[in-house]
Amino acid sequence: MADIEKEFKWDAAPRGAFARFERALSNAAERICAPEDIRITDRYLDNARGDFSARKVALRIRCQRGKFEATLKTRTALVNGLACRRELTQPLPKARSFAAALKELEKMTVWENMPLQSLQVRFVLRNRRRIYLVYAGQAECEAALDRYTVYAAEKKRARREIELELKKGPEKDFNILAQKLQTACGLKPAVISKVAGAEKLLKEK
Repeated sequence: MADIEKEFKWDAAPRGAFARFERALSNAAERICAPEDIRITDRYLDNARGDFSARKVALRIRCQRGKFEATLKTRTALVNGLACRRELTQPLPKARSFAAALKELEKMTVWENMPLQSLQVRFVLRNRRRIYLVYAGQAECEAALDRYTVYAAEKKRARREIELELKKGPEKDFNILAQKLQTACGLKPAVISKVAGAEKLLKEK
């Protein structure tokens, strides 16, 4: 499945950021579904030559609710908190473990001209995510409050982030909601993505 993912991201490091955002969301959205709490483990991959990093392509295997899927996406470019990127997702329905998911992915051999042999884990993100399904105008969006830990090169960092993703409907309504939330919550837009933050941690001495 190919798609252009559109997200707005906020830095949730300040104390009380989640509560501020949730208050803003209750006022700005027309309808909000009850939140759902989930755990996600993302393992980001590359081969020995570093082809994915060199081409600024991210490859990950995600485990969520016991199910595995692979995602290939262009590197996120954040402009005033707005992230747009091309994303492809491949379910791995037969996998019951990460090792099995990796083996199933490597059977594809090539994905979007990227080689899938001898893949290795570069870093891991473990995320406790609270999700709200949100409606504004004709847009259906997902608001995610992320408490996640980055594990990279025997180092780890705990971080927090808020995302608003357009799931379907007009981008105009999504942008209006994002602007209302920005004004109401007063949080700063994120300046670095999860992947870029993990890459930075890998380079730290």
